[in-house]
Amino acid sequence: MDWKFWLTAGEPRPRYVLLVAIGVVLMMAISYPVWQPGGRGMAAFVAVAAVIISHVSAKSIMRR
Repeated sequence: MDWKFWLTAGEPRPRYVLLVAIGVVLMMAISYPVWQPGGRGMAAFVAVAAVIISHVSAKSIMRR
């Protein structure tokens, strides 16, 4: 497994940033019913999870 590929930002960076930003906004919107009643701690956990999921999704989209 190529860890460097998964742990670095994608190239070209503007496309990677756009994909990650769209993914995070979408994931936070979808998961609103989960983290809204959970408070700050749950919101922070969901935000970190959303960034990780968006990063993996953007890298797999850019790999094609």
